[in-house]
Amino acid sequence: MARRPLLAARALILRCPHCGGTGLFRHWWAMRETCPTCGLSLAAGNRVGANLLNLVAAEFLLMAFLAAVIVCGWPTPPWSTLEWAAPLLMLIAPLVLYPVSKLLFVAFDLMLHPDAAPDAVAHGISADSSR
Repeated sequence: MARRPLLAARALILRCPHCGGTGLFRHWWAMRETCPTCGLSLAAGNRVGANLLNLVAAEFLLMAFLAAVIVCGWPTPPWSTLEWAAPLLMLIAPLVLYPVSKLLFVAFDLMLHPDAAPDAVAHGISADSSR
């Protein structure tokens, strides 16, 4: 399997994108600072990007849901059902997608900066000695 799809696939199943290790979350809302297996930094610099990815994924999920319900129910879509289902989906989807979006953003970072894996800081290598 090519490196980029492998990184994304590992993130989607909640494993470390770099090594495939488990135990990245203390619980659903709290990700560890580093991977217990390879020491890759998981938290540094990815909070805003991961939250944006989470919001965008939830919005796309909402649009797909709305399109599917309207197309399947045409010519009389269930508007009253959509009035409560759409807001409910927008409350639940970001909560469910939270850990996946955090790890996907780490995977995207590894795709863009492959030389930074595993993170030198997590392994005790200073930036001066890597030059």
